[in-house]
Amino acid sequence: MQSTSSPDFTILCVDDEENILSSLKRMLGLNGYTVFTANSGAHGLEILQNNSIDIIISDMRMPEMNGVQFLKNAREILPLSITILLTGYSDLNEAIAAVNEGGIYRYLNKPWNENEFLETLRSSIEIISLRKDKQNLLELTIKQNHDLNDLVVNLESIVHERTYDISNANLKLRESYVSSIKAFANFIELRNKKLFDHSKRVADLSLKLAKKLNLSDEDSQSIFIGGLLHDIGKIGLNDRLLSSKIIELPFGDLDAYKEHPIVGSLCLKGLDDLEYIVDIIKHHHERFDGNGFPDQLRGSNISIGSRIVGLSETYFELIEGDITSVPKTQTEAVQLILKYSHSAFCPVVVKAFSELFSSQTSQISNNSLNKSAVNNAKSNISPPNEVHDNSLTLSKKSGTNPTKNLFTFQVLQSVVSKYSHALIKDDRDDPEGFLWVVSSVKKYGDNPELDNWLKKNKFIYSEKEAAWYFPYD
Repeated sequence: MQSTSSPDFTILCVDDEENILSSLKRMLGLNGYTVFTANSGAHGLEILQNNSIDIIISDMRMPEMNGVQFLKNAREILPLSITILLTGYSDLNEAIAAVNEGGIYRYLNKPWNENEFLETLRSSIEIISLRKDKQNLLELTIKQNHDLNDLVVNLESIVHERTYDISNANLKLRESYVSSIKAFANFIELRNKKLFDHSKRVADLSLKLAKKLNLSDEDSQSIFIGGLLHDIGKIGLNDRLLSSKIIELPFGDLDAYKEHPIVGSLCLKGLDDLEYIVDIIKHHHERFDGNGFPDQLRGSNISIGSRIVGLSETYFELIEGDITSVPKTQTEAVQLILKYSHSAFCPVVVKAFSELFSSQTSQISNNSLNKSAVNNAKSNISPPNEVHDNSLTLSKKSGTNPTKNLFTFQVLQSVVSKYSHALIKDDRDDPEGFLWVVSSVKKYGDNPELDNWLKKNKFIYSEKEAAWYFPYD
């Protein structure tokens, strides 16, 4: 028997006691639900075979088929439905076991508290809505994928019809490839301009890292395109999800968010010459330690392109404040990337990123470190007789020097990385240059612990340059 309430969400109530069914139907009907009732498990399964039911509520103790057995059979018919078990206090242990082991969403005691009952239904509806959105999005993506495949087949047919030799055919295919990439990029820009601007920044940094790692031109190009299209799966997310910070998303929304790499890869799957790009899109949220998503890949099982794009995206998300409570400065973002090397990020890519960032800050800092101050300081010490190297211990010339073997360059990097705004500038390759440490954006005193460490390790502070230098090689 069916009520005439709102058809948006339907509920099936199964109980062998007619008075319980009447109470449930009255309460749920007054709250706008469409209600089906059944007085046995067999009757309930018959209703499920012929109707779309969102929430299934069943009593625990019923003749012939108990509530746990019925709900197990019900999930085989409608696996996306939410199942709720009604139980008396004497059945409590069985109900808890059913929730833990049988995939039942909640159990409610009889007699029930109406407010608690309705609140459970409201939370169930939120989950159902997310499941429906996800299912609709996947169906739309699969349809678009089929449409794109048909488009590619048609384009190939046109190319073959209009080309006169192999070179001409290759040219046409290349143009089609470029046009496809532009079309996908346009989809992102039309959906959300901010998302498109973020994707361009990620693509640019990914290309720089690929070249820093001496990857081939072909792989570098694929990594650039992978960076440009890495978030194409987000075009199916609703406006609320797109405008929210990742760290502010509730668990239900976070599950939907984590589907975007899979959805994005499905958008391009099957297109010729895009296999590597599809892999980058699908796996750019994997972590080096295996704790990422969607496939929990680890280490070298993650393609180098995915590792590069994943680091690049995180860097800009830190600066944009998408994964932190407040946006990070460039220096703070770099320090966090360095901190999570070997865990979130590939150490090889982190090293290239660190060197790339150091070279950029070095170019900026060259304008502030006065060469005459370096010359004056250099003239006051004897020339070193040891060749320096980043892997060697920093020391003065041999003799009576008490500062020999104070620290290694790696130790210095580790210490400096702990302090905001601090950075290292290594000018030792210049005959007139030193190893400099800028401990803060202001003059001596902003990072007193770092200043004390530098002083203890024989660094000298230059008031003129507002920086510390090491007067030995």
